Amino acid sequence: MISVDLNITSVIKTDEGEDKIEFFTVGTYKNTKNGYCVSYEETGDIGYENNRVIITADGDSVTIERKGDAPSTMCIEKNIKHHCIYGTPYGDIMMGINTYAITNTLGKEGGRLYFRYSIDINSDFVSENEMDIDIRPSLAAEI
Repeated sequence: MISVDLNITSVIKTDEGEDKIEFFTVGTYKNTKNGYCVSYEETGDIGYENNRVIITADGDSVTIERKGDAPSTMCIEKNIKHHCIYGTPYGDIMMGINTYAITNTLGKEGGRLYFRYSIDINSDFVSENEMDIDIRPSLAAEI
């Protein structure tokens, strides 16, 4: 396991417009039998406080798991629609996740993970989403 710097860009397009969120955080990164795994703590600025996000990527498959006050698991797999329960502080909702693209260049010391997907609730369109995660060994660990 190594300490990593994460640059994460998320673009969310809805019928009302487009939001772009860019943030930097630190986390951990490791090779597992199921691919590569990166994890980091969420804050109120980027999600829900008191939650840990664990992203596991294996080829054209990505699982995003949130553990803590608002637990959820999202399965993202190219050209496959998955349904998942998404936890919020106000209760759980059932979402459909339809993935159109995944680019995975993760290796021993990091890399890039990009995916584009849509979300629906009860088959009603909610948003078109893109997430781009750049993972690099932490500069702070070298000091």
